[in-house]
Amino acid sequence: MTLPEEELPRRRFGRRKRRRIPRFERRRAIFLLPNLITTGALLLGFFSLTLTLDGNYSAAAFAILAAAVLDMMDGGIARATRSTSRFGVEYDSLSDLVSFGVAPAFLLHASRLAPLGNRAWALSALFAVCAALRLARFNVQKDLALVHGYGLASTIAGCIVAVTVWFLEDTGTGGPGVRAALAIGFVVLSLLMVSSVPYVTWKSLTQGRRQVFPLLLGLVVIGTLALVAGSTGVFAVSLLYVVSGPALWLWLRWNGTPVHPPQPTPELSQAEP
Repeated sequence: MTLPEEELPRRRFGRRKRRRIPRFERRRAIFLLPNLITTGALLLGFFSLTLTLDGNYSAAAFAILAAAVLDMMDGGIARATRSTSRFGVEYDSLSDLVSFGVAPAFLLHASRLAPLGNRAWALSALFAVCAALRLARFNVQKDLALVHGYGLASTIAGCIVAVTVWFLEDTGTGGPGVRAALAIGFVVLSLLMVSSVPYVTWKSLTQGRRQVFPLLLGLVVIGTLALVAGSTGVFAVSLLYVVSGPALWLWLRWNGTPVHPPQPTPELSQAEP
């Protein structure tokens, strides 16, 4: 009995070996993954801008919140796979500027502040500029051993704007008084990003702790309760976090602890993050 010609090599030499992916190709794929996630966050920020133009403000707010989830993922994956790079840091900052600087400013401007005219334009521009300055300062201070995060993170500030718009759209709150309060809150939020007000971060919470599971469980419980309460609960938690920074500043001043971050040297400011 004669075998088909295509089966002869398989019978003669056994099962063919699978092609092994070269090591440099696997390494390149690992380096590419965080940048792909960063690209997804950037696209969500741009998608939020298009939704705002269409008047779909709630969906635009959710797009910013989804971009924040991807923003947390890309940094974690880059650190876990040891694939951090200067390119990734700069690309992440540019993505954050669009998703958490320009998109939230444009969202609040179009949805609530547009009747203020040129003043609304100035408020929106102030938020975008402060977000850019906050990101630049973070890149410069990235190599410094800081206990707390100084200044409100631009990612959190953008999410707070998105949550605020979600809350207003969900509850139908509006009026000249609300618009004035939003304008004042928008200025405060912008200035907090470029301030030296300390904020508690995950790094500062876990520093020196051997068991972080109870802390993580508590944060998950608080987040779950806020989500169950809907837009009102998430908005309340956001306001508490904003207030926690000035409260921590007062506490540190009361105890005589320095509240200003150390200034980077010129060598550190140009070092690769």
